[in-house]
Amino acid sequence: MKLSKRLAAIDALITRQQNTIWDCCCDHGYLGMALLKRSAADKVMFVDILSNVMADLEATLTRNKKLRTPGDKKPEWQVLCQDVGSIKLDDVANQVVVIAGIGGELALRLVQQIIANNSPECVKHVRFILCPIHHTYLLRSGLHTLNLGLHSEHIISDKNRIYELIEVSFKSNQTVSKTGDAMWDLNNKQHTAYIQRLLNHYNKMLNKDELYYQKVISDYQSLYDS
Repeated sequence: MKLSKRLAAIDALITRQQNTIWDCCCDHGYLGMALLKRSAADKVMFVDILSNVMADLEATLTRNKKLRTPGDKKPEWQVLCQDVGSIKLDDVANQVVVIAGIGGELALRLVQQIIANNSPECVKHVRFILCPIHHTYLLRSGLHTLNLGLHSEHIISDKNRIYELIEVSFKSNQTVSKTGDAMWDLNNKQHTAYIQRLLNHYNKMLNKDELYYQKVISDYQSLYDS
């Protein structure tokens, strides 16, 4: 199956052979299967908490001869039906954790839990690739608080929706901006329309917490002054 533009953009960030890739909140596993097919890692781990979806995915992976290893060799993939925050990272040099398709608040909580539940030695080798469906300001603020550094950030347009793709790790010293710095092209109408939608949304939230949301609005408006 052809990947969506969003998943293809995530796939494109994984250019170097990895020891382990974690496809978290993987749903039907399209990204992980694409990574397996091109041998992007020694092992791809599919993780989601939905038992029926994961059972179907494991059956699909088992049937697909292109994704099976010959003989008695250890499988290059594993399906885990569990909370993403509870995963135990491998003690390897090159490891990627992908979390996509969920809200930014939940994505941040999962990153926090993964960091808390694993040794600093394991976590320092992990690159997190995050592509939330909303609440990116909150997610970015939290990544900054965790002292994760930015590797790259991108705006992805897919099926009339705009996504922010954020790549971070503890090995980078570049600060994660709350609104993004490197990804914006203000000559691109899709980018400016997305900023305007964010501003409209946060203006509607002012009655819930005026002090906080006015700061968010000011931060996004300042993009036009940079």
